[in-house]
Amino acid sequence: MALSSVPLIGQNKENRPLLMIENYVYLHHLDEFIIIPTYPEHITDTSIVNFTPNTPLARSAPIYSYSSSGPRSVGFSFKLHRELMKQVNYKKSNAKVTITDDYVDTLIKYLQAAAYPKYGDAEKLVDPPLVSVRIGDDIYIKGIINGSVQTDYDLPIITDENGNDKYAMVTIGFTVNEVDPYDADTVAMAGSFRGLNASLERNLWKASNSLSGNLIDGGVNTRVR
Repeated sequence: MALSSVPLIGQNKENRPLLMIENYVYLHHLDEFIIIPTYPEHITDTSIVNFTPNTPLARSAPIYSYSSSGPRSVGFSFKLHRELMKQVNYKKSNAKVTITDDYVDTLIKYLQAAAYPKYGDAEKLVDPPLVSVRIGDDIYIKGIINGSVQTDYDLPIITDENGNDKYAMVTIGFTVNEVDPYDADTVAMAGSFRGLNASLERNLWKASNSLSGNLIDGGVNTRVR
């Protein structure tokens, strides 16, 4: 994907005609997105390169034969303060918040769903889990969650508005491995935002009269195409 097709990356936010939803996880196999209304405590972006060493006779250093690059992997760790997220229960995403849940519970459900496939009964097919994650103007990756989705619950216990006792602090961690191949020229130009889907981003604009304008105003169960 050409760098010119990446929408408004690196431009002054005050000069942007539209504001973007900048922290999100898009679940391709469910055709749903979930907004992350906080920045992760920590992100690790790792790119791997593999060479095969061969040491000829009487040579002091081996000869390295290039083998492969990747996959790139990005590890995320989100700390979710339940009391600080009450205001986003119904106004910050298309994800439906049930009566007994709050937005933290909803985030947990969607992120755990990103580790499981979707089964199509009619087609007898399996849609493997594929996600896109964007964090601000620093990180974007499209790939698979590899390893685990780890959820840690920490004290104290608080009582929500529905009378349910829940842990006040929840930490969610997972790692995404990139699935699309890229070359040096693409990475040098687009960096972390290589593969950013402009069509998907256009459907996530925070603006009135746009698709996601209704989502920000409290719409639920609206699919992003």
